[in-house]
Amino acid sequence: MAQQGVQRVGDQLRPRAPRLVRVAESVLTTLQGAGQMSAAAPGFVEVFDMVGVCERLAGLDLDDRWAPPHLPYAPRARPADEPWTPPPAVDAVRGEPARLYDDGVVAVLGLHRLEAAEEAVRAAPRRAQVTAVLVTGDPGELAPLAGLVVGDLCGCLRQAFPRRAWPRLRVVHDPSGAVAVAAGVPAVSDATEVAVRVRDGRIVARADGYGACHAAATA
Repeated sequence: MAQQGVQRVGDQLRPRAPRLVRVAESVLTTLQGAGQMSAAAPGFVEVFDMVGVCERLAGLDLDDRWAPPHLPYAPRARPADEPWTPPPAVDAVRGEPARLYDDGVVAVLGLHRLEAAEEAVRAAPRRAQVTAVLVTGDPGELAPLAGLVVGDLCGCLRQAFPRRAWPRLRVVHDPSGAVAVAAGVPAVSDATEVAVRVRDGRIVARADGYGACHAAATA
């Protein structure tokens, strides 16, 4: 999720740039290692050296392609006509109420399937809202950790980039599973992947399993 957030910022700032997820992974890995080293051995890491390293990493051509092998085999979304009455929620990216009633895609994703959010972002029409609802089978331990990671990343994005460059994706933490229940997912785990298409305040299509985000976004 963190890598995809950075990549979407790159898409906004450089719309015709190639996919940047692998570059973002490299930059985040470098910064994470530098942060840990700074904590373990203060003064060992030269900040301006890290700035130069990240500048050069950003220009790497890692031949990053968008071609998930499972998408051609993913089942189509199933038509639906169900009420959509989600509870109030907060968008962790923007730090403001999440507009879950807007037309678009709502993806309920376990923490092992967060990468699938990129499928919805890439496949959904540009004006459609895309929301990733994060759920887990261990809300007592893993949900706070997920919130810490997302909050750390998004706090930096809000400070470093103009609002127009923030990721299109909205992220909602759902440790209680209330949003998932509203989307028709009564039980969740870290492997959950269910997506619904919302239009005019109703769920008009749903999909589950690998490829669900892509299927709902293209319904």
